[in-house]
Amino acid sequence: MNEADLLPRVLERYSLAEARTELLQSLGNHIYRVEVRTGRRFSLRICPATFQNRQWLEDELVWLEFVAGQNQVRVPRPVRNRQGELLTVTPAATGELFSCVFEWVEGQEAKKALTGPVMREIGCTVAALHQIAKTFAFPAKENKFRDDYRYDQTLLEQHRGWIELHQAEISPEKVNLLYMAIEQGIEAMERIGEKPDNFGFIHADLHFGNFLVQDGRVSVIDFDQLGRGHYLYDIAVLMVELFDQPAQFPARWQSFKEGYQAVAPLPFQAESELDPFIVAVHLAFLDWVYNAPNPAVRQEKMHLVPAVYESIRRRLRTG
Repeated sequence: MNEADLLPRVLERYSLAEARTELLQSLGNHIYRVEVRTGRRFSLRICPATFQNRQWLEDELVWLEFVAGQNQVRVPRPVRNRQGELLTVTPAATGELFSCVFEWVEGQEAKKALTGPVMREIGCTVAALHQIAKTFAFPAKENKFRDDYRYDQTLLEQHRGWIELHQAEISPEKVNLLYMAIEQGIEAMERIGEKPDNFGFIHADLHFGNFLVQDGRVSVIDFDQLGRGHYLYDIAVLMVELFDQPAQFPARWQSFKEGYQAVAPLPFQAESELDPFIVAVHLAFLDWVYNAPNPAVRQEKMHLVPAVYESIRRRLRTG
């Protein structure tokens, strides 16, 4: 089934057959902006035929519907189709094709406007997400919800595979550094433990491109990486991006913390408690760079790798 045949069939399932569409992204998922005559907008995601894990996507949609229903954080609210389903499944020669529709979220990327008030609002938003997660089912072993998306000891252990694969390129000294980072990260996570007040379902990709700002209000988008992890991991992702502009870091970090504390207590007492999670974020970044199937990723990001190794080195215990 080609796209010209598929798109109207999917839109019809949402009573959007007469809507105007604009393709916004075609790398991986196909993302469309859909607009009806009244001006109301939606976002349509059509997954590639290679994506066949229905449960992953259904879990993401269930989570987003739950978060949107709390009316505390603006997120892309899933729209149910005419059959009342969150996920639309279309049979095709290659297998099932999955589609879903979300209410449109307006705004510009926060990274273009990281003022003090915006950083404070981002802090409030992240804290609210974590508070909402605490009211959702705890990610225990018997609960398989998003079980394949983990940002804990399991992920740290998995890094050993690609490090071994690329060890000749990485160099022996840096390989030892990365193995030490894994071991110390696992020790730290085991010491902290997994309790409802520090561990739950996290966004796991809170870079500033995933925050949208409109009239001073902040929304969060792109929950593809939703999974199980410490709330400190979520904060570490954001903190690492703040490192990119060191002159602005102190003020922006302070505004973020003030916003978070306006909603909930910070999940750390000393900022050094974030170090194992910053290292975990760095390991995920190196994994992405070394193993990216798109050579453009290496060309664009490899110049950042030396600073990442240095940041890891500074955060490890050497004694």
